[in-house]
Amino acid sequence: MNKDHYLYLSHDKREYFTLPNGWVPLHFVESKETTPTPSIEQMTQEALSRPRGTPPLQEILSGVKSIAILVDDATRPTPVAEILNVLLSRIVDSGLSPENITIVLAIGTHETMKKEAIEARIGSPVASRFKVIQHNAWQNDLVPIQIPDKGKVVKINPAVAQADLRIGISSILPHPMAGYGGGPKIVMPGVCDIEFIRDHHMKNVKHPRSMAGVTKGNPFHEGCLEVARAVGLHFLINCVYNQRGQVNRIIGGSLEVAFPEAVELCFQKLGHKFEEKVDVTITSSYPHTHGPQFFKGLSAPDRVTKDTGAILLFAPIVTPIPEDFLNSINVIKEKSGNNPVPYLKDAISKGMAFLPDKAIDYNMAMSSVFLRPKIRAILVSPTISEKEAETMGLEYATSIEEGLGLLKKSYPDAKVAIFPSGGFIVPITDWKQ
Repeated sequence: MNKDHYLYLSHDKREYFTLPNGWVPLHFVESKETTPTPSIEQMTQEALSRPRGTPPLQEILSGVKSIAILVDDATRPTPVAEILNVLLSRIVDSGLSPENITIVLAIGTHETMKKEAIEARIGSPVASRFKVIQHNAWQNDLVPIQIPDKGKVVKINPAVAQADLRIGISSILPHPMAGYGGGPKIVMPGVCDIEFIRDHHMKNVKHPRSMAGVTKGNPFHEGCLEVARAVGLHFLINCVYNQRGQVNRIIGGSLEVAFPEAVELCFQKLGHKFEEKVDVTITSSYPHTHGPQFFKGLSAPDRVTKDTGAILLFAPIVTPIPEDFLNSINVIKEKSGNNPVPYLKDAISKGMAFLPDKAIDYNMAMSSVFLRPKIRAILVSPTISEKEAETMGLEYATSIEEGLGLLKKSYPDAKVAIFPSGGFIVPITDWKQ
């Protein structure tokens, strides 16, 4: 029998499978694009020369004496090194010395990157020629910034605060809480202090409008946007993707014009309409392939799968689940007397972190572990063990075929949705979430 469906492991690798007899694929959400896209270099040149909402970059650079360029880490698919090659060449050619240019790895509270990872991310020549720093949300010299009309103060990285010009490079992707990642998120949480990040995330994580594809009325997104405006993010380079994970447009310009245009294009490219919920969703977590980030691959399936249905999640992660993360799950269970749901909901209602001494992404992942809808989920991953899956509250199968076999017994005539790349979809639904 031909294997006629697939899931992405990466942008150029697929895992093929065949649906069980009797299953009806209502949705196979794959990219239909056949037109070749320009190179990253070409798209970056265009974004810098014809930005939206700002003059061309060369005009903005006039009179600038120092620049901070904010970039994301490897948990995002942004082609940072390729974009930097074009951007830095433009800046240096304008007359600014490399010593006055700082590349800031806007990692928020993510794990600190090692030297090899930094070089892979931004390119070895860039790493050796320019000043490169990693943000530390806990450092004691962060600079306070007043957020107008809010009575709040955020502290940000001093290299960012002191620069004449701030440029952000990021990916506009569906985000399970912020609506869309990238854009203002390169500042908040990217270069902010731990206390502000913690308060913002815990306050807004379970708001009904904090969901993928939603920005209007989404307090998670609006909080990030307020900070980016207060800090002054002067120029954005926004990458937009198709469902294969390929960059097919880069939009440069202002936070107020370029970012909304990138969001709208992302919605056009990745939005998919659902008239009703399905019995089974089969999905890859791609591009979320770094440790606990794979939980983001459940965001879209959770919205479109029946409560009585099931999800088969293929997680092609390239970095393992940290032992500390698994231990943190057990800490939550112990603290809550093995009753984590009311414990976590109470903490959220008070704006408190579940794990005050841990990174915020750990805390956010805990809400995915314990507070996601009670939809059956079977995990398939070459790098996650059955014991680890069980700790994270997931069933386990050694292969996609084994997982499908398990589900066939419970759902002999399933209506199915297939997401080859579960992180590259925005569900469009009419029902109440």
